[in-house]
Amino acid sequence: MRIRSLVPVVVAGLLVLLLLSCGNPVSEPAGIPTPSDLIIQLHSDSVVYTSWTQCSDNDFDAYILWRSQSAGIEADPSQAEAIKIFTGDPLQNTWFDSDVTAGETYWYALETRNTSLLSAWSNELSLTIPLNEPDNLTVFFIDPSHGSLSGDAMLIRTPNGFNYLIDGGDRRSDWSCGRDRIIPMLDSLGITHLDGIVGTHPHSDHIGGLIAVLEDIPVDRVWDCGWTGDGSATYEDFLNEIQASGAEYIEGNRGMTLDWDPDLEVNILHPQPNPGSGSMNNASILVHITFEDVSFLFTGDLESDGGEDDVLSYYQPEDLRADILKVGHHGSGDATSNLWLDAVQPSYAAIEVGSGNPYGHPHSELLYRLDERGIPVYRTDQDGTFVITTDGTDITVF
Repeated sequence: MRIRSLVPVVVAGLLVLLLLSCGNPVSEPAGIPTPSDLIIQLHSDSVVYTSWTQCSDNDFDAYILWRSQSAGIEADPSQAEAIKIFTGDPLQNTWFDSDVTAGETYWYALETRNTSLLSAWSNELSLTIPLNEPDNLTVFFIDPSHGSLSGDAMLIRTPNGFNYLIDGGDRRSDWSCGRDRIIPMLDSLGITHLDGIVGTHPHSDHIGGLIAVLEDIPVDRVWDCGWTGDGSATYEDFLNEIQASGAEYIEGNRGMTLDWDPDLEVNILHPQPNPGSGSMNNASILVHITFEDVSFLFTGDLESDGGEDDVLSYYQPEDLRADILKVGHHGSGDATSNLWLDAVQPSYAAIEVGSGNPYGHPHSELLYRLDERGIPVYRTDQDGTFVITTDGTDITVF
């Protein structure tokens, strides 16, 4: 069913009332919502990535994303299709449109609506879906923001079409990163099954959202650090849900090679078996992924003392090299030391962090270390969900 904007009818009625009651010159009626700026980009697997600036109005009601195969959506929404409606959460500002055909051109526009059913339109953009796109390794760095919540949540799509999650953000009684961010993204990408999940360590802001994913979507395998010390109720819920889901449970330890895709080399660099004392952050599973000439390093909440220094003592620097570094512990100053950066030598830094986190992440000293080396930084608290994709040679950031 197509949805038509109520803007022309409502605005016309307001203008008539103003003329009759006041006799003042007609101007734009008060209360029109703040319009968003729309961005669209193509992924290598023929998926259109759409994102937009967030509405800051207190009376925000909904975003409506429109798509058409001809220009002029705002002028005539009847010739377009409302492909997604987001209600109640102004932080939801991305959508991945996989329902497109190679060789076709599509136009997109975003309608922002408030509780008075008044609307404002974004800019309109078009994109042609190319033929014969190459197979890429693509990583979605999912924005975990909600109130004061933070966390890590990343979706990996491999060159041969396998799908993996590394962490899943946090949850609370009325919101879950898994239910409210990850599952809608998987739905937009047409993903109905996950080949695997990595829960890096037992903290809620990494595994809390994974519980809803395991409840909703078939998952083949789950890698957990195998924490043997005291855990939380969320960690127990996570382990119980793995068992209830039927997914294979695997303790992910240093030295393991993972068969995620025949075109990838995937290794776990940390932790050692049976972690159960000291900092839980330092039990984080480290995943190193290489696709031809490009590598990613995912570090969980690994800290410098007792974590990075242990890894550095075990491996040669060439074993740790990565073009894209997922910065440890949400950009905390106690992680991603100069010695770590000397070994990894990243070309890009990705920071998973909630925009309302109460810890001041990312810390200024960490940002200074990255800036001093001229490393471009992408962070979910400022950029929202962002995507890094590579064909094994070139790297593109959306």
